[in-house]
Amino acid sequence: MSLNIEITEEKKNPLIERTELTFRIDHFGKGTPNRLDVKKKISALQGSDEKLTIIKKLDTRFGASHSIGKAYIYNDAKELQYFEPFHIQVRNLEKDKRAEIYQLKKRRESFKHLFE
Repeated sequence: MSLNIEITEEKKNPLIERTELTFRIDHFGKGTPNRLDVKKKISALQGSDEKLTIIKKLDTRFGASHSIGKAYIYNDAKELQYFEPFHIQVRNLEKDKRAEIYQLKKRRESFKHLFE
């Protein structure tokens, strides 16, 4: 599915060293797009590293043919891990990595290596 993303607002946050984006995706006749596809498209549009891009919010109102979302693009991986909650970081990973992280967490084993 080709995504039509329009960036409505771009703001630099020098204190946290990240760029905060607000965007709109039109998807008439289709469901809400996959978070990972949106992440790849936004990182390609902004010329940033995909690992440092976080889709914070992706919201579709009932019956609407568009979604509104928020994305954060960090300059440093340490800043990303410090400011973003665990569940948001996991939500922005591939499905197989998510399952593996939850299994390791359940067994109380180390899973930090999977975020890199």
